[in-house]
Amino acid sequence: MTDDQFFNELQTSLGQAIDHAKDEPSKARTKTVEIKELAHFTSEEIKSLRLQMNLTQKSFAALMGVSIKAIESWERGTNQPSDSARRLLEILRNEPHVVEDQGIISV
Repeated sequence: MTDDQFFNELQTSLGQAIDHAKDEPSKARTKTVEIKELAHFTSEEIKSLRLQMNLTQKSFAALMGVSIKAIESWERGTNQPSDSARRLLEILRNEPHVVEDQGIISV
């Protein structure tokens, strides 16, 4: 690729990025998707999921990236998981083996 070709491709890409940022039609590769509403979890459902995965509160906390105190409060119902934690809980509920498949935990 010559310097001129590289510059032209870079200029085109930057133009597309600017159009996209302005919500103007462009040739940038994007698509509109529908995102499912966040699931709600009861304290019992959270504890049940943890037990189904055969994890201690400590291990589940490490998996979720939160403190043990957070897991305890979720399971007591005194606090609710954040939106990102709720999304992860939903993924784990639907595909509990994903953490093993991805090498996140080993048994």
